[in-house]
Amino acid sequence: MTRTRTIAAAISLCAIAGAMPAIAGQRVYVYSILHPFYGDIGTLTETIDRSPEATRSDWRLRVAVRLLGVVVYRQESDTIEVMRGDRLVSLQSVTNKDGQHFEVHGEAQGDQFFDSTMAGSFAGPATIAPSDPWMLRRTGAETVVYMDTGRIIDVVISGGEYATVSANGTFVSARHFIVIGDKRQDIWLDNQTIPIMFRTFENGTPIDFVLQSAAAASATTTTSVEHPTLAGPARGDK
Repeated sequence: MTRTRTIAAAISLCAIAGAMPAIAGQRVYVYSILHPFYGDIGTLTETIDRSPEATRSDWRLRVAVRLLGVVVYRQESDTIEVMRGDRLVSLQSVTNKDGQHFEVHGEAQGDQFFDSTMAGSFAGPATIAPSDPWMLRRTGAETVVYMDTGRIIDVVISGGEYATVSANGTFVSARHFIVIGDKRQDIWLDNQTIPIMFRTFENGTPIDFVLQSAAAASATTTTSVEHPTLAGPARGDK
């Protein structure tokens, strides 16, 4: 089915521009995944643990596409990435896409980043960034590694101006970045550089990841994405 193939490609998460917010400790961010034809198709949960030594991000992606109540596509992915400062030092992921199994094992070695996958091995510069909405650091040219496949590509990041975007039925002000690589991807960051929404296009079909909640890992309540900081005053460009 053509639309399910589109979803499979789209779930290779997009590379984003922006800096990590300087919030110490562990935070959990939950996104809904929205398809224009199938509606809500799953969730992405990211747990970010920051310490003086490193930043660890744990991704948990769960997708189930249903048509007339029958699951026609399923994907599950678990990823761990470790950053020291602006450098990616480790990337480990396991993905199952509709019965197909993929693994990525990557680490920094000297002035390069190497990863091994079931399709072969890849190498990139030490400045490589993961395809994580939080991690790319500037506009301009960037090299990224896809977390679910280990594939390494060059992208160009532009934008950064404030624009109004609709998220969860509410219009908010956010910095809008555009990433051009093998496809177009968009990211909207609030004034704390938190991605409130990101989007990837596959064969012209937009797949949206929309922030639903953000909370400290030990908290029992979450912070709504309608928090006033989403529409706060602009900060200086990175």
